[in-house]
Amino acid sequence: MILIAVVAAAAYWLFSRDGFRRALEAQTTSWIGVPVRIGAARATFLPRIAVQLRDIRVGDPARLTLDTVELAADLRPLFGGRIENADVLVSDSLIDMPLPFALPEAADAGASTVPAAPVRIVSIRSIALRDVRLRSRDREIVVSADSTLEDTTLAVRRFDAESGRTMLSVEGVVSLSPRIDAQLHAAANRLDLDELVALVAAFTPESTDRRDGPGSGARILASISAGEATAGAIRMQQFKTELTLDGDAIALNRLGFEMFGGRYEGSVTARLDSPLSARLESRMADLDVAQLATFGGVPDTITGRMSGAGSFAGSGADVTELLQNARGDGTAAIVDGSIKRLHLVRTVVLFFGRPAPDAGDATDRFDRLDVTFSLANRVLRAQTLSLRSIDADMVGTGSLNLATDALDGRVDVMLSEKLSEQAGTDLYRYTREGNRVVLPASIGGTLPAPRLTIDAGAAVKRGLRNEIERRMKDLFEGVGRR
Repeated sequence: MILIAVVAAAAYWLFSRDGFRRALEAQTTSWIGVPVRIGAARATFLPRIAVQLRDIRVGDPARLTLDTVELAADLRPLFGGRIENADVLVSDSLIDMPLPFALPEAADAGASTVPAAPVRIVSIRSIALRDVRLRSRDREIVVSADSTLEDTTLAVRRFDAESGRTMLSVEGVVSLSPRIDAQLHAAANRLDLDELVALVAAFTPESTDRRDGPGSGARILASISAGEATAGAIRMQQFKTELTLDGDAIALNRLGFEMFGGRYEGSVTARLDSPLSARLESRMADLDVAQLATFGGVPDTITGRMSGAGSFAGSGADVTELLQNARGDGTAAIVDGSIKRLHLVRTVVLFFGRPAPDAGDATDRFDRLDVTFSLANRVLRAQTLSLRSIDADMVGTGSLNLATDALDGRVDVMLSEKLSEQAGTDLYRYTREGNRVVLPASIGGTLPAPRLTIDAGAAVKRGLRNEIERRMKDLFEGVGRR
């Protein structure tokens, strides 16, 4: 008991005296190269002999503010003035990024000593964070972590980060020299992608020369999974991707998630410098078109299940401008759906003049709609557009203005044999191709209120052409028989 009391008294005298605090200030200042000020130091004994430091300020002005730091170390080296195999706990603190100093090389810890200092830092075994706020460019992350440090390799056993609606749990390995190089795995209950991109941009060191390109900043490889993720107003489930951050270049590879009742897969590559630029490769399967239309602000317009693929790129000062400048090409197919208020069959029947007495109820449902399109200046242009239904088929081209929802297109409407039989004799004779009537038409209006109009003038021209071809065929056949 006497021995324990003597050791405790000696430790308390060593750690609590002002010389120890000043020695730590000098040692740390010499190690990282910027002024360090420690407000107070006191000794603790359980569960391990440690020194608790309060009110630490790093930099002038202070960019790193540590409220409480506990430094536990092996006992025997402490009496020789050395801190070895230290366990560091930082809690309730604020760190402004970027740090006001560069991370020392491994050899610097032992070499950067102050000759007159009665104590020096030799090695750090583990670093733990509790409710530490990291702040950069008006963005803030609250983190708690447990890690071990060996030379310049930081093994992260647990790293919990929370910012707004984003909550991540991370584990992995981080190399601190010659640059930050991390390989991580992150899992989240919920993830806000807009916020994640903003955080990456905020915590990426600004490059003094943009020509440095990849390799000039931190490199992070991380697999990310989340039960729920959001991007703007889009909600996704079962989100997963492999993130690569290299300087100001970011990529989301093997990106996959569920949304609108279907499945999306693809990749996104972007540069976070100015202007912001991005490229998207996408594949989607079995999306509920009604949900997609509701999300797009045009509910109760179209139904069905959609699959497709596309490649798009854009740039701009921010995400909104990037989307407005997006360009690309794609394909889409919608099956077992309907276009509300298009009134395809009704328009055709009224063009006949009146329906046949035994005509059944017609519908604007379709079996399949296929589109090959391009996107530029917020206008979708369908180079090929085809629709198949029980009553009529359509083939043509068209466009959709995403800013105004305006539709514009030219199509040929091919009636089913049943509807063709309802046409008058002359109409059937002049406009038929095979056993089906073909009517040229135009598509106008808007997506919520589409308008299909039969082009009577074009129908007459086509009828005259067909009649001339029929008469010429009869004439040649008559000459041939003679």
